[in-house]
Amino acid sequence: MLTAELGNTRRLAMSEHAYRWIFRLFLTWGAIIFWLAPHPPMIDLPQHAGQVILFRDMLTGQSSWSELFRINWMTPYIIGYGLAVPLSFLMPVAAALKLLLSIAYVAFVLMCVKLRQHFGADSRLDWLFLLSFFGFAYKWGFFTFLLAAPIGLWFILLADKYAINRTVSRAVGLIVVGLVLLASHGLTFLFSIGVGGALLLAHFHHWSLRHLKTFIKAAAPYAVLLVACAAYFMVSRQVNTGMETELSEITTWHGGLERIPKALIYSLATNHEDPALGLFAPAVLILLATPWLLGLRIDWKKRSTWVPFALLMLLFIFVPSFAFGTAFLYQRFALFLLPAYAWMFTKHASAPARLSFRPGLVMAVLVLACLSILSLNTVRVWRFGQETAGIDSIVDNLEPRQRVLSLVFAPNSEADKNRIYTHYAAWYQAEKQGLVDFNFAWFPPQIVRYRPERLPGARPGFEWHPERFDWVDNRGGDYTYFFVRHDGAVPANLFRGASCQPRPLFRKGSWTVFERGNCS
Repeated sequence: MLTAELGNTRRLAMSEHAYRWIFRLFLTWGAIIFWLAPHPPMIDLPQHAGQVILFRDMLTGQSSWSELFRINWMTPYIIGYGLAVPLSFLMPVAAALKLLLSIAYVAFVLMCVKLRQHFGADSRLDWLFLLSFFGFAYKWGFFTFLLAAPIGLWFILLADKYAINRTVSRAVGLIVVGLVLLASHGLTFLFSIGVGGALLLAHFHHWSLRHLKTFIKAAAPYAVLLVACAAYFMVSRQVNTGMETELSEITTWHGGLERIPKALIYSLATNHEDPALGLFAPAVLILLATPWLLGLRIDWKKRSTWVPFALLMLLFIFVPSFAFGTAFLYQRFALFLLPAYAWMFTKHASAPARLSFRPGLVMAVLVLACLSILSLNTVRVWRFGQETAGIDSIVDNLEPRQRVLSLVFAPNSEADKNRIYTHYAAWYQAEKQGLVDFNFAWFPPQIVRYRPERLPGARPGFEWHPERFDWVDNRGGDYTYFFVRHDGAVPANLFRGASCQPRPLFRKGSWTVFERGNCS
C-alpha cells in the first residue's frame, strides 16, 4: 500500500510539473498574440499611438502642430505614455505599444499568481488568469488601463500585507505605489484603493472606540492618497477650462440584472453579440465550475480572500456605464473578475461531492478551454493583419505631416468581429506624423490637448456618426486627406458644399482615400 501511495504521489507531482510547463508556454503564447498583426485589433490603440508621437514631437520641438496643442502634465496616463515615448525613439510606435502590452500581460498574470499565493488559493486555478487580459478592455484598446492593471494588483497585494502587519515601511510603500497608480490610470486607482480600504476593514474583527481610533490611524495612507487624488481632480478641472463638451453632462446606466452575466462574457469577449459567443459562454462556465469540480470551496471566515470579488460585484451592479465623459466604466473591470473569483477558493470540501470528478479530467478540460480562447484570439489577430494590408499600404504611400479627417461609415472588421476601424485612421498620425480628426486630444485624461481657442470642427461623437459630416460646419477645407471606409459605394454628396470636390486618390477594399481638390 505504501508503494502505491508513493507511486500516486510521484505521478501527481509529475502531472503538476507538466501542467506548470504548459502554463508557461501558454503565458508566452499570450504575450506573442499582440505581435501577430502589424497593428493589433484594438479600437482605441491608434489614438493612443497618435498621442505618444504627438507628445514626443512636442517635447523635442519637431511637431508640425504645436500651435494647435498644449501638453497636459496633469494627465493620469503619464506612466503609460512616459514608457512609450522613449521606446518610440528605438522602434516604430506600434512595436513600442505591443512591447508594453506584452510586458503588461505577463506582469498581470504573475501578479495574479502572487495574490493567489498570498491568499492561499489552489495553484491549479492559475489557469483562470490567462484569458481576461484579452477581454473587453483589450478589444476596446484601453491601453493605459491595461498597463495600469498589474500596478493595481501590486497595490492590492501591498494593501493586504499592510492590513495584516501595519508597519511604517509598508505604509510608505503603499503610498508610493498608490501615487504611481494615480499617475497610471485614475479608474484603476479608485478601484484599487477601494479594495485596499475594504481589506483593511476586513482585518478588524472587533469594534470599540479604541478599535475605531486604531482604524483611523491605520487608514492614514489612504487619506494621503485620497488627498492627492482630490488635488489632481481640482487642478485638472482648471487645466481643462474651455474644453467642456456635452458629453460631460451625460450619465448612462444601462442597468438591470443582465449586468452580471454580461460582465462574465466581458471577461473574455467584447460584447454579448460576438459571433463566437457559442465558444465564449461554455468557456466561462468551465472556468467558473473548475474550482468546485476540483473540490475547492470558499472559506467565508477569511474575509480578505473574497473582498476583491465582492467589490467587483458592487461595481458591476451600481457603477454607471458612462459618466464624466468616460465610457464603459464598469465593463472594463471584467478584466479582474476571473482572478478575483479564483482567489476565494482557499479550502477543500469537507466531504466528497455526490458527483465526483477526477482532477486530471477537470484540468484537461480547463486547459482545453484556455487553448480554445487563445487560439481564437490568435486567429483573429492574424486575419486582421491580412485584412488591414490594403489600408496600411495606402498610408505608406501618402505624404507625411498632413491633416486627415476620418469618415468611417463601416467600422466593423470581418476578421475580428468588432468596431475596430473606428479610430484606425489615427495610425497615419502615429506613423506619418500627421494629424487625424476625430482626435482624442479633446479628452481630459490625454497628455496632449487641443488649445481651447484652436478646437477642430470634428467634435466628440463625430467619430460614431460620420454621416453628420458637413463641409462647412466641420471645416472640411482644413484637411488634405479624407479616409473613408464604406460598404458599397461612397455616400453620395459626401463633400457637398466644398468649393472644389476632393478627388479619390487610393482605393483598397472598403477604403477610399480622397485628397482635397485644388481648383486653381
